[in-house]
Amino acid sequence: MAEISVASVPQKKRSKRELYAQVCYHFPQYTLKQVSDMPARDISLLIKVASKIEGLRMLNLTQIAAAPHSKNGSGVKKLTEHFKRVINNG
Repeated sequence: MAEISVASVPQKKRSKRELYAQVCYHFPQYTLKQVSDMPARDISLLIKVASKIEGLRMLNLTQIAAAPHSKNGSGVKKLTEHFKRVINNG
């Protein structure tokens, strides 16, 4: 049997300015200058949080689009209850 090895895909390394711009896009209260003065760990944290927020937003939108197609509209009811819990819990 033939063995197949997985090749690594080279990842494009982003420049620091691209990272700064990404933080500024997600958190418009910061300027490029302010972000460039931040420690790397703070920049990394902000990007990580922004990715989680964006992922949650996309998940919610997907559920919203799929809910009406659920059996007897049960997805709509579940989604409504979910968002009510989110609102009440902060």
